[in-house]
Amino acid sequence: MALQGKGFFTFILRETEGGDPAAITELAKSAGLSHVLVKIADGPVEFGVDSTSGDYTAPVVAALRSAGIAVWGWHYVYGDNPTGEAAVAIRRVQGLNLDGYVVNAEEEYKRPGKAFAARRFMSEVRAALTVPIALSSYRFPNYHPELPWSTFLEFCDYNMPQVYWEQAHNAGWQLRESKRQCDALPNAKPYLATAPAYSVGNWAPTPEDILDFMDTARALQIPAVNFFQWGYCRKHLPQIWRTIADYAWPAPVQVTATQPASGPAAAETPAVPAGEAPAASQSAIAAPDAFTARYIDALNSRRAATMMALYQPNAIHVRGDRVTRTFSNTRNDYSTFFASVPAGVFTLKSVEVNGDIRYLTWKLGSRTGTSILVLKEGKIILDYLNLI
Repeated sequence: MALQGKGFFTFILRETEGGDPAAITELAKSAGLSHVLVKIADGPVEFGVDSTSGDYTAPVVAALRSAGIAVWGWHYVYGDNPTGEAAVAIRRVQGLNLDGYVVNAEEEYKRPGKAFAARRFMSEVRAALTVPIALSSYRFPNYHPELPWSTFLEFCDYNMPQVYWEQAHNAGWQLRESKRQCDALPNAKPYLATAPAYSVGNWAPTPEDILDFMDTARALQIPAVNFFQWGYCRKHLPQIWRTIADYAWPAPVQVTATQPASGPAAAETPAVPAGEAPAASQSAIAAPDAFTARYIDALNSRRAATMMALYQPNAIHVRGDRVTRTFSNTRNDYSTFFASVPAGVFTLKSVEVNGDIRYLTWKLGSRTGTSILVLKEGKIILDYLNLI
């Protein structure tokens, strides 16, 4: 079953309306949810069952489906036992009569040699299941090149990244950037997205974030979005639940797989885990803050040594798929960067300052660039540089 509309991930069903199938179903209906995603396995082990009450996932699935709400199962995989993980996935999806299956692959699949495990797992699952399969992983694949993206997506029907804008409030921009990067992957598949409905430390999504996320999804003609996760949101973020529930999802749209992008623009995409690059304005900013002005001046010097005067010794520098973690390597990357870009003047087009974070858009001739700078004690501790 193809997904269209709003959905929610659950984690521990007994912490989701007490695991009551009727209560879960009524809330899903009142919130206008088209689908619910329940955890069915963790590695090679079934999830949502216990030795005393048996399978407590099954009655929830049955109640939701009887109300016309699609139920997909999600499964966190590790890649250490791909055959065992495939077996439990097949058993749970078929036994619960689910409408779809989500593979949740993250840091364990970034380890060396995991592409073989991914192919073995996915080929076995794909051969046995007739329902749609989605990949749930990182929002910005350029920042996680070790993950065997193309292998997973070869066997999937959807890419369903986790667009979690933690420590920021720029949901729309992050959704656009995530989709752009995911659409450029080999074996790219139709894009769906999952948003955060949880808090971390002092950060939590705001109702404005949620509206921005869903409005942007509509603008991009994304047919379905999800939120993670139900139990936490209902208990700790009731206003976020209400914002999601009150949002009227539009009529379904048709979407087809996006062809992978090619050329230097795709190769130079930055992996941006937080922060928004504002749209370029028509004219340069007259009076940027002092640090931003120094940064643009340093770019115009076209000297790596001048750039490095702005950096902490232990700064992390990201350009395209390259992550540089030493001072000397960052200096070398700037030398390469300046040698590769066309002649001209770096001109600041927009800047947004949020404490020690700066989101810059600039121009170099006909090309557009973005920089996201995180400062510590007045110098850059983390940056993301992109020139399209």
